[in-house]
Formats: sequence, structure tokens, C-alpha cells
Amino acid sequence: MSEFSDRVLALSRFRAGLEQIAVSSVRADVPLVEDSASPAPEPDWAFLLVCASALTGEMNEVAQDAVLRVAQGCLRSRQSTDEQRAAAVLLLDRVGNQPAIALARDRDESIPTSIEANSSALVLDALGRRAELAVTLPNGAVIDANPFQKAFWELASANDWVSVSAPTSAGKSYIICEWMLAELRGASPVSLVYIAPTRALVEEVSEVFRSKLDDSVGVHTLPWDPEIVRFERQVFVLTQERLHLLHHRLPQFKPSVIFVDEAQKISDGTRGILLTQVLDEALRRDPTIRLVFASPLSANPGVLLDPTSSQERKAALVGETVTVNQNLVFVNQVPRKPRRYALSLVYDGEEREVGEIELPLAPCGVRQKVPLIAVAIGGVSTGNLVFANGPAEAETYARTIFDALGEDLAIESDAIHELVDFSKGIVHERFQLAEFAKRGIAFHYGDMPLVLKAKVEELFKRGEIRYLVCTSTLLEGVNLPCRNLFLRAPRKGKKTHMPMPDFWNLAGRAGRWGKEFQGNVFCVDTLDTKAWPEKPGRRERSSIVPAATATLSDVASVIEYIDRGACKAGRNTSPELESAFNWLAGRFMSDGNLIGIHGVAIKADDTNRITEALGRVVPTLRIDPALVKKHAGISPMSMQRLLDAVLENGHPEELALVPPTSDDAFNEYKTALDYVAEYLGGSFESESRRWSLARLIVHWMRGVPLNVIIDNRARWKRSQSQEVSYPRLIREVMADVEDIARFEAPRYLSCYADVVAQAARELGWQINVDSVDIEMMLELGVPRPTDMSFISIGLSRATTRAIAEFVLDPALSPAACAAWIENVDVEQLELPAFAAREIKVQRQRLSERRWRAD
Repeated sequence: MSEFSDRVLALSRFRAGLEQIAVSSVRADVPLVEDSASPAPEPDWAFLLVCASALTGEMNEVAQDAVLRVAQGCLRSRQSTDEQRAAAVLLLDRVGNQPAIALARDRDESIPTSIEANSSALVLDALGRRAELAVTLPNGAVIDANPFQKAFWELASANDWVSVSAPTSAGKSYIICEWMLAELRGASPVSLVYIAPTRALVEEVSEVFRSKLDDSVGVHTLPWDPEIVRFERQVFVLTQERLHLLHHRLPQFKPSVIFVDEAQKISDGTRGILLTQVLDEALRRDPTIRLVFASPLSANPGVLLDPTSSQERKAALVGETVTVNQNLVFVNQVPRKPRRYALSLVYDGEEREVGEIELPLAPCGVRQKVPLIAVAIGGVSTGNLVFANGPAEAETYARTIFDALGEDLAIESDAIHELVDFSKGIVHERFQLAEFAKRGIAFHYGDMPLVLKAKVEELFKRGEIRYLVCTSTLLEGVNLPCRNLFLRAPRKGKKTHMPMPDFWNLAGRAGRWGKEFQGNVFCVDTLDTKAWPEKPGRRERSSIVPAATATLSDVASVIEYIDRGACKAGRNTSPELESAFNWLAGRFMSDGNLIGIHGVAIKADDTNRITEALGRVVPTLRIDPALVKKHAGISPMSMQRLLDAVLENGHPEELALVPPTSDDAFNEYKTALDYVAEYLGGSFESESRRWSLARLIVHWMRGVPLNVIIDNRARWKRSQSQEVSYPRLIREVMADVEDIARFEAPRYLSCYADVVAQAARELGWQINVDSVDIEMMLELGVPRPTDMSFISIGLSRATTRAIAEFVLDPALSPAACAAWIENVDVEQLELPAFAAREIKVQRQRLSERRWRAD
């Protein structure tokens, strides 16, 4: 920050004006109890606009926030003059905030949309600034960028490795997608990889690419897609797990660029280690690959650029562009008045009184506080996001909001009716979402089917859903901005209080750029130190510490773990140690050393000590080195112990996995889980649990609909004289599907199958492991390559299985499946309504991609 801007921001009159704007802006958004707040005088807009104009060239967050507050406060004011509002538009143009200008014009037609209509002498300066920020695409089109977006484009164009950090609302995703699209539309051939942290984000991002590109460019989300080799220009949108699998399936795969979204996730345990591992493998295959990282509010994005690498053209950027203002508001009960709550704005580190609200009724317990406060503030408006600590609490909150709004606020729209039908068809008739949606309320958590979460997100963004109750899925990069965010005692996981970096990442969802002038974060019960051990104050950036570095830096623990036999993770062994050992052992087995390992900042002496420990145990392993590298996260010594057990059994052909359609599949998969639990690990501890999960796994791979699996579980519970609560039962089944069937089971059962196949070879038997593609069938929940092809081009599992009886060929390619969708007469098929609608939507998308190619 320059000395001049420091002096401007230090002016007491200017600081007082900014505080006044902030308090007034919250009061304008909240239905306060009459007389609970004294009227505030109108700000001195002339003085504030002059001060703000001096800050427009400053690229730090404090100055940017001040400019935005003054401009948007002036535009929202009913007492500012036309000249002052015109000056406010100039300020927004000067900082590259065109969406805010368009929003102001939508709300007040008297505001000039073009700065050329402004008579101020600053017009030429603003036009010059707009030209400075413009990004010209290869096709000649121009993007009106903000300062962060412009800086990113220049860095990405001039460097091979780039790591950027910026607030959630700075437009990172948009500009990075535009940059990748420019790469795809340019040189040929080109192959790009977009690494997303979750399957939900994979679906969201891949749809963006499909909507922008014609069908001459391949857009792939699955490593099993047989058409990967057909395209000269292609983009892969994958999780790190899918990229790891793609590396195994295509040994020659060398993308031109890898972009890592939500790159701070490299700090997250075993998945963070796997992310470092797949980047290391990509660089081993092609040291010239270009890397781009993006993370929100990170203080040290440069740590991802690996200072030990030989790559010279690399740059880091800490972007501080502010596109929407955010207000942090504390909400606490007024003493002796259980229905009255006082609001205070946290501004510049201090609390400022805002006023009081009155709840529709007094909360009966802490679980009713957040939803009732949300209703009192949000009313019938849209854009209200409520944070809950887990799926059960999310559904409870949604129920309270549903009851508080009452029958009179039911929503009659085709979109809501479709969501109700979709919810019942995709999950179950008794899934509570179908009931709550009728009043514009929904919930959203990780275990829900991806296609249903996407539908909920779409309707929330469109304003059909007024209140959305979410869990920590919001921290996974889901693009879900809101007007108001409500939360109390937020946790990460079941017991851990949410760290401040995660809180600010979550809070970054408040503020819909181009749809709202600001976002509000309402923190409930901040006087309760148990709920808030650390109260949020000033937003601060956090440092990234890669999980691989954090784990391997404790060299003594790593060596002790190796020397103790590198057992499966458990109560006394962290999964991070097992994951790191797998990675390093695979590297050592293939190269004989750890030279040039990517992304781990540890001393050379420590690397040598770890190498010596590996040298003591790796020669004792007979497990195929290719299997060690394939099955990330699983100890090679655990694989060896399993191999020994299968050899001791003497009949590996009897232990091989069978197709899920086999009549004996339940027993065979139960046996496999017994071996997995004993030797490899995973959440398969009790025998009764393994019986239950074997049935779930087989049914899931057979493509049995979720509602049937739920009803089967209900019947089994009743047969055991257990009470059935459908909300709890549905959550349990969905959690088992996501956590076990789609994550743990493919990871461990594919390893089990490969080890059994190696044992068979050693004993002179031959087992065709590829005949049962366990990873594909489990992750997707389908039994045939044809089903995978339908999913790869955008259909949901539920619709894919609904049409399965009409598509007999078990091995259709994605292109053949696309042709089937475009030519089928849906009205001649007896399909559920949601499936028919989805096919029609997909047909339209395919047609649009083909049209763009023409």
C-alpha cells in the first residue's frame, strides 16, 4: 500500500463515513424492530467519493473494500444526487467491476450504464483504466476483467508454473476457465487437466466446458472413457483419484497443462498426499508440463511452486481484488427477552450496534436458534444459506424453517414440482427434501446423489429455493454464492471446531457478484465461548502446508512406521503415514531412489534417512511394483501380507471376484471383505457390518435403484425387530453408498483383486482381472460399459439404469450412446418423468454442441 493511500485511509472523517455506510447497509438488509436503532445521518457523499477516487489504483484488499463501500453505498442511497451516483459508477468502472454497474442499473434506471454518458473529467481516465484491464481472447473477443483477472491472465501467459490466491468472489473460476478455453481453441493437439476436489465440482465444471465447446473437443470426466484417445483437443475434469487411475490406465498420458482448483486442499490428509503424488507422476512423465494452482485467501501460494524444481518461468500472485462487500454480524439474545436478538456489525475489528430483530417464536433449544433467526431476517427473500453441522442437523434446520414459514408461503412453480418429483425418483418417496421444497426450502450435503445436489444448486441460484441448508460441502469449492449466511458453532468434521481459515472460506460465499451489492454473515451466539472458542474478527489469510511435507517432516515417525512393518492405518497409525509410505515405496521400487520428488520441502539429510529405511524393507517385498503404484494409499507391506495369506490358502481362483450379477456374489464379496478387513484396512470391522456392506456393494454394482436399496434395508431392520426412522435410514444408506460403495470399496477391492491375481499367477493359475472392472462398477454404480458411456456424456445413474432395459448392447461407446439419445422417441418408452426430462435436456445439449461445431 502506498504512503498516500495510507494517509487517505487514516483520515478519521473518512473512516467514520465508511463505518456509517457499513452499519446503514446492514440495517437496510434486516427487518429491525421499530425504534431499536436510531436513524443515521446521510453520509457526506462528496467527501467520501473524493477519498475513494484516490484509492482506485490501490490493489490491496482494504483500499478495494473502501472504494466498493463508497460506490455501492452511494448508488443505493435515496438522497445522493445524480452527479454523485454518476461518480460512483466511475469508481466501479475504475476498479473493473462491471457486474456491479449492471446491477445498479437494473435496480435504478436513472443510473447511467455507460461512463461515456458521464460529464466528469475522470471519464477519460476511467476509459483508459478499462482498456488496461481488458483481456483480448485469441478469437478477438474482449473480456472486461477486474485487476486480479487481468494479472492472472498475464502471469499464466508468461509463465509455465503459476499459483494464485484471491477472495472467493474475485472471479477466479471464470477467468481460469476462459484461459483454458483459449488454450483449447488455439494450438492442436492439446490436452488439459482440471483437478477438482470433489465429484460434484467435476460435474459442474465439465458442464461449463461442454456448454462452451463444440463436439470436436473432448470433455472427459471418467478415466474409463474409451474415446479418450479419439480427440486431438481435449480437457479432462477429474478428481485426483480419477487422475491417478487415468495415469495407470494410460501409461503414455502426458497432458499439456494441469490446473488445480481449491489448491489449499493439498493440505488435507491422505487426499492431499495423493494430489502431490499425481502431480509428481505427471512431472516424471513430462518435466515441461505447465502447472496452475488457485486457492482462496492463501497467504503463501508460492509454496506450491516447488522451489527445488528446475522450472525457471514461475510466478505467484496474492490477489486482493474485492468485488462484493461482506458484513460480519454477531447475533445474540437480548437479556430476559428470548424472542429478541441484538445485532452488531464487526467493523475494523470492533463491534458496532445495528439494532434488534424479533423471532416468530421463542427457540426451544439451541437447534432452533439458527433456523428461526434465518426466517426472522430472510423472510420471503431468496439467497439465504444456512450452515449445519452434519446431514441430520441440516434436515432438522430445514424442518424448522419449513414449519416457521407456514403453508401460506408454498411455492407453485414447474421447477419446484420437478424437484419434488426428481427427489422422490432419485432417492425415495419419503425423502424429506420433496416435502420441504414445496415452500422453497432445501438441504444439501455430501452423501446426496450428485444429480440431485446439482438440481438444488441450480434452483437456489435461480431464486426458486429461498433457503438452502448446507453442511461443510460448501468448503469443497461448490460455486454457491448467497445473500445471507447463517451459522452457529461451526465444526469441521464431527467434533473439531472449524478453523478460522475454513470459516473465512465458508464466509466467502456471502455476496453474489452481479446480483447483490453485499453479503451478510450472521454468527449466532458469539457470547457463548463453547460455541465460539475463537470469535471471527478481521479476515486473515492462512498458510498452505502440503500434507506430504507435514507428514514427511516428522522423519522419526516415518522411519519408525516403516521399521515396525508399515501396518494398515488404525488407532495407532495415521492414514497419512500409510499414504506417504505407499508413494515413496512405489517411487523407490521403480527408480531406486527419491531424487527429484515433487512438492515435498524436506532436508536432503532427511530424504536420505527415509531412503535408507526404504532400502531395508523394499527388497523383502515380492508384490508387483506396478500394483504398489496403482493402489495409492495402501501399504505395500499390507499387500504383501495379503499375498502371503492368499498363497497359503492355495486356491486363489476361489477368491477371485465374480461379476455382481452372479448368484453367489453376496457370499463372494463378503469373503473378499473379510480378507480386506484383516490385511488391508478400511471401515469393515465387524462381521455383521461386512454382511450388510457386501449386499449393498453388490446391489449398487448391479444398478439397483437407491429407493430399492433403502426399502431392502428397512425390511431387514424390521426383520431384526429394529425401529425404522426413514429420515435416519435414508441418510445411513446414502452415507454407505458414498463412503463405502463409491470410495472405500473400489479402493480396497481393486487392490484385493490384483493381489489375488498375482497369487494365482505364482501358483500357475490365470485370472482375468479386467473382466470385472470393480472400480468403474463401484464408483458409478452400474454393471456395464454401456452404462458408463451414458454417464460419461452427462446422464445420471438413475436415468441410465431406467433406460437399461431398452439398450441391450453391453458395450456401446459414448458416441453410440449420444446417437441413441438423439434418435430415441422418449414418448414410446415407459420411463419415470424425471428420466424422460433428463434425456430431453441432454438431447438439447448434444444438439447445441454439434451446432457450435457447424
